Amino acid sequence: METLSPDATLDAGQTGCGELTLLIFQRMKTLAPGQTLEVLAHDLAAETDIPAWCRTTGHRLLAQTTTTHPKRFLIQKKS
Repeated sequence: METLSPDATLDAGQTGCGELTLLIFQRMKTLAPGQTLEVLAHDLAAETDIPAWCRTTGHRLLAQTTTTHPKRFLIQKKS
């Protein structure tokens, strides 16, 4: 994941579940199709919630690192 350069970063801090996906949704609206968003999240459920959100919205989860704190996710906006 260190070699990937995101177009934008969202530090979600301690935000969890519904609020976390809402923040991601709002930030993704500002990106052009194909651009990437790095999400930094401390929430324990993020490693389940973010991949599920990507599957349901059609955005692509390019990478995730769940062994670090905060957890890191790289999401590509759908075309």
